[in-house]
Amino acid sequence: MTRTAVRRFPDYSLYGEAPREHPGRLLHVETIEARSSRYRWRIDPHRHRSLHQMVLVARGRGVATAESVVAHLEPPALTFVPAGTVHGFDFEPGTLGYVVTLSEELLREAARREPAVVALFAAPATLELAGDAPGAAGLVRVARALAREHGEGGAGRALALEGWLSVLLASVLRLSHSHARCAGAAIPPSGQLVARFRGLIEAGFRSGRSMPDYARALNVSETHLRHACLTATGEPPSRLVHSRILLEAQRQLLYTATPVAEIAYGLGFDDPAYFTRFFTRRSGISPRAYRVRGPQN
Repeated sequence: MTRTAVRRFPDYSLYGEAPREHPGRLLHVETIEARSSRYRWRIDPHRHRSLHQMVLVARGRGVATAESVVAHLEPPALTFVPAGTVHGFDFEPGTLGYVVTLSEELLREAARREPAVVALFAAPATLELAGDAPGAAGLVRVARALAREHGEGGAGRALALEGWLSVLLASVLRLSHSHARCAGAAIPPSGQLVARFRGLIEAGFRSGRSMPDYARALNVSETHLRHACLTATGEPPSRLVHSRILLEAQRQLLYTATPVAEIAYGLGFDDPAYFTRFFTRRSGISPRAYRVRGPQN
C-alpha cells in the first residue's frame, strides 16, 4: 500500500505570515486584538519552529489549546507556548492583552543572567492569576510598557526593549515561584546529549530509524545513550522516540480528519492494527475513541 504523508501543521513566523529564518535576538510584541480580530478572534492550530511566545489575557476570555490540552483563560492569565508547540486560541471578541514573541537566542541570553527563565518554556502551560494577586496588575502594566516601547522608534529603543523584557520575565518568575523551584545550573553532559538526541528524533521519528542508527549518528554507544537518557529524563531512549510518535499521532487525531490507517502509514507503521495497539497501550484509549473524546481540560 502506498503510504500517505501525515499532515504537517502550518509553520508561521507570526500567525498568518510565511515562515522565515529569525537570526539573532528577535523580539516582537503586539496586542491580542491586532492579529486575532483579523481572523474573527480564532487562531487555528499552528506552530512556530524557533520562536517562543507568552500570551497575556488582561480582559475578556479565551480558550487555549496546546497539543492535547485545553485551558480556559480567565483574566488575568498568562499562557506559555514553547517553540515547536502546536497551539491555537479562541478569544472572546474584544479581548484585551498582549502577545510577546521571542527567539531562542534571546531566551538563551536571558537565561545566562537568570537560568530559571528556561523553566517557563519547558512545556506549554497557563499561569492563572487572581485579579487581586500581588503583582498581577503590575504584570499587565509591564506588558503594556513593553508593547508601547516596541511600537516606538526613538533613540535607545533596543536598550529599552531589553530592559522591559527583563522586568517582564522577572515579574513572571516571581508570580510563578519558578525561581525557587529551578535555580539553574549549567546543563550537564547527559542533558546535552539528550538534547541532540531529541533533535534527531524530531528529524527522523517517521522513518522507523533504529536505536543503533541514532547512537551512530550521535557517535556514542547504545549503552552510553541509554545511560544519558535515564540520567536526564528517567526514561530509556526508546520511550522518548515512542513519546514523540504518540504526540504526532495525537495531533493528527485531534486536529485533522485523516483516517486512522493513513495516520498509521504516515508514521511508519506497516500495519494499522499494530498502530492501534501501540496507541491504546500508551494512551489507555483507542485512536478512534481519542478522536471522539477530543482535547481535555
